[in-house]
Amino acid sequence: MKKVLNEFEVFLGTICTIAMVCILFVNVIGRYVLSHSLKWGEEVCLMLFILSIYFGACGAIRTRQHLRLEIVLGKLKPKARMIMEIVNNAIFAMFNGIILFGIMPLVMQLYRTKTAAAVTGIPKYLIYMWLPIMFVLMVVRLVQDCILRYKEYLDDPDGSKKAEAERKAMESMLLNDEEEN
Repeated sequence: MKKVLNEFEVFLGTICTIAMVCILFVNVIGRYVLSHSLKWGEEVCLMLFILSIYFGACGAIRTRQHLRLEIVLGKLKPKARMIMEIVNNAIFAMFNGIILFGIMPLVMQLYRTKTAAAVTGIPKYLIYMWLPIMFVLMVVRLVQDCILRYKEYLDDPDGSKKAEAERKAMESMLLNDEEEN
């Protein structure tokens, strides 16, 4: 249960992607085999695509796979690296906050005007409300990452445990390569 809660954004992003691929597949078969396609298919796929991107962004933050300059961070001492990573997360969180406060008026306007998607008739605020939720979730994941990075630094202030683990992982990879060849 803990794993599901900790990785729910990856799970939901995967569901969105699978649903999108299935709808596109049905549309392709329908269009070229049956000469009929789902009218709502493209609109729903666009919604699912956008959702999968934002769920993926949240998952990338949680797994530390978002964009950053590892080559620069790798040259820093553990304390400086931890500080730089926390500063990076803080800047990223501020950016998300700016976007969040910029998009909220749009979502509220869509709610007040009851604007609906052209083909499906889904109220647009139901589609766009996911964006503020995703930006808040990204900020939560960034705060979690800052706390985790600080705890990791306290556990290994000189970086020796991490260096040893990386050395062992590299040796294991090299041994596996030699066995395959």
